[in-house]
Amino acid sequence: MTQTDQRGTTKKSKSFIFVAATVLSSFFIALWQEFLGQTLGALLGDLLWVGSLLLFSGSLILLLAHAQRDSPHEGLRLVAKTLPDSPVTGYVLTVLAGIAAAAFLAPWIWPILRPACPIPTQIVVATATDSEAVLRAAADKYEIMRRDENGGCRPADVVVYSAGTTEVVQKTLQNNWQLPTTAEPGSGSTGPSYLIDRSLGAKPHYWIPESTVEYLDLVNPVDKRIIKSAELDHNEEAGGLEYLGATRLTPLVWAVPTTFPHDVEPGIPYDDPDVNWARPGLRWTSVGRLHGAHQTRLLVEDDRILDVEEAEARFVGDEGADSSAALLCRLGTGSDTVALVSEAALYRAYHASDSVSPDCPEGIRTDLVPRYSPDLPFLDHPLIRVNWETVEPDDITKERRKFEDFLLDLADDEEAYRSSGVYAGYRSVTGQGAAAAELAAGHGVSREGEIPQWAAQFDAVEWFSWATRAKTAHEKAAEPATVLLAFDRSTSMASLPQQFDAARTAATTIIRDLREQDRFGLWSYPAGDTGAAATTAATLVDMVHRDELPQGLISAVEGLTPIYRPTPLREVIRDGVLALEKEQAPQAVLVVITDGVRIQDDPGLGQEELERVLDESDVRVRIIAVGGGAQQAEEQNACEVGLLPQLTEHPNVECRAADEGRADESARGVAEEARGGR
Repeated sequence: MTQTDQRGTTKKSKSFIFVAATVLSSFFIALWQEFLGQTLGALLGDLLWVGSLLLFSGSLILLLAHAQRDSPHEGLRLVAKTLPDSPVTGYVLTVLAGIAAAAFLAPWIWPILRPACPIPTQIVVATATDSEAVLRAAADKYEIMRRDENGGCRPADVVVYSAGTTEVVQKTLQNNWQLPTTAEPGSGSTGPSYLIDRSLGAKPHYWIPESTVEYLDLVNPVDKRIIKSAELDHNEEAGGLEYLGATRLTPLVWAVPTTFPHDVEPGIPYDDPDVNWARPGLRWTSVGRLHGAHQTRLLVEDDRILDVEEAEARFVGDEGADSSAALLCRLGTGSDTVALVSEAALYRAYHASDSVSPDCPEGIRTDLVPRYSPDLPFLDHPLIRVNWETVEPDDITKERRKFEDFLLDLADDEEAYRSSGVYAGYRSVTGQGAAAAELAAGHGVSREGEIPQWAAQFDAVEWFSWATRAKTAHEKAAEPATVLLAFDRSTSMASLPQQFDAARTAATTIIRDLREQDRFGLWSYPAGDTGAAATTAATLVDMVHRDELPQGLISAVEGLTPIYRPTPLREVIRDGVLALEKEQAPQAVLVVITDGVRIQDDPGLGQEELERVLDESDVRVRIIAVGGGAQQAEEQNACEVGLLPQLTEHPNVECRAADEGRADESARGVAEEARGGR
């Protein structure tokens, strides 16, 4: 009998321990879920919430059985026999039931009783396209840290967005974060431009460009030193900039195919029929500009200053890529091209979760090998505080200072540069980076012992000087462009409001990029609904130099509307190519803005007839596809709508998607391409 009692006591003790552990765990997980918001906490919290309901029910049954030991119900008597016959048992069961009930009701009662979190302070960060994803990850890390420090309430909301090209950001910083009013091209008196850059977001508190070179464009160095604070006096509302320091580094590299000679180090690109060269736009990116600076420096130091413009001419016609990611996308998956990019861009291409996307339908290039050189510069991604001419509340200033400290501390936090870190693929300000080192080691080109030394010797002011010379050489190397733009005004372009808006944006972007000696013409098609007008284009502007363009051209483009039913797409391409042949311009480009949807009552011009015209011409056709509206499937790329897949089968025809806010990007660089060719 004694043994039985001891076993019973042991069982009862274990039961109470289990029950107590369950209750305490439930309460702990509920708090975890509430204050930390962890995924695992949410899962276990849901499971133990159900457990608390069962525990509450079981506690009531045990309490009832304990109170009714002499109950006529046999079930209650059997349950009561498992419980100690003591007044303490009742108290314990009562407390147990109360805790279980509290845990069960907490998810409903706590939100009512707790004080509401105040609206978080918003911090806006403008950056480059290649940096947007990693800065968003860093911003998330900061928000979580601040929430933990603030008892579960998030005091800061950090907004990160890509603010467009270097050129756009510099202009808007000087003009209260608006594109400055520009003169209409043409002779006579000028009027305001209706051009709107639709990529601009809210006024930023911080600007994180790719390189300090971009900051130095606005705040010129003095005595070879970076001026840490300066007013932007171009506009009374522009405010000023404060240079706070680098946030991370990444060396520039040559990304070469596996067939590239192993003994060739990065230097001056050379002529070889088996090797093509490509880099992001010099006007649009610091990557392109600093690679140009590297080439210029090597030529000048080799007493070949007269070759600088000729060397830049190699890249004049391929200036459309406004980021390293865009360049790697354009290379496709099978091109024997050396890409002049950054180490971080190559790393991110290798580690993209999906190399094929609507933005890159052919797949991003992921088989290139990095080549390093001590002569190549770095991107240093500086943190620039933007001080607008407005009074800022103290709480915003305080939160901004915390955010600055966080980013500058992260700059040399080695954990951030591991494969699981927010800056994976980049390097710390001392040149260390575990994930980037793994990429190099994987290709047998590790330079880990040298890169920190190169980083210590990097001088942004010195490279700014070379970058300025490269930009000048690039502009001098360009030939005058010849561009004919054909604008689709068919009614299918109005199936979605944003289609025609994108078309206008693409057209005005091209017009804005024209230079003094460039020639430009503008057609709209069709010319009418019936007869010959239904298969031809109307000439809005004859081919003339930029300075001879009519007054109010951009305003006129912004005022175009889709009013005619037919879409004579093949006919317009044929007529445009033949018209440009008469110009006798070897690098002429026909730009066709369209949705690709052909609505025609007659068969019209056949594909074979069009291809015969294209075969006999050097004119390049660039289609800017604004999306097919109702005729575009959800996962379909804008360049896959209607006739566009057939048209782009010809090597002279390329298509660029302009839907989903990419109108500026799709049109950017068209004039540059016409100046140099490929």
